[in-house]
Amino acid sequence: MPIYECRCERCDLTFEVLAPISDSGMKSRPCPECGRRARRLMSLVSFALDKTRATSHKSEASGRSDVTKLRVPPAARLCWMDDRSAARFAAHKLGRGAEYDDTVAARDELRKKRGLSENKAQSPSHHHDSPLSDPAIYTRRKEAARKTKIAESKAIRDRTH
Repeated sequence: MPIYECRCERCDLTFEVLAPISDSGMKSRPCPECGRRARRLMSLVSFALDKTRATSHKSEASGRSDVTKLRVPPAARLCWMDDRSAARFAAHKLGRGAEYDDTVAARDELRKKRGLSENKAQSPSHHHDSPLSDPAIYTRRKEAARKTKIAESKAIRDRTH
């Protein structure tokens, strides 16, 4: 069961609720202090990479895994990530980010010397861009969130006066 984080504006209390996934649509929960509805918050999510997965592609020369073949668990892979981005993310999470960048740069340089085309990243199977990848979308969403916060704080101030 997931843990949801809620905040009661009246009590200024932030609390956690353990609830089944079937209740994931509920946007508020009763506050344990005052009983009023407390809004659910977006919480920070953390994923631990399974290190046994990262060792599945051994290179014969060194006995270490090929840093460009590292995998991210499906739950930690964002839908806009292509395979190359996911491998780079996994390498950085395992403390091998510099090794990944050096390996990819050396391979690209060798490919250029040989006159081969660049290795294009494979497109993900789930297509849509991250909202953060388009500055215009990001700016519009940030501005809308700011206006919403201003309107909410005005409503709260009007209720208290």
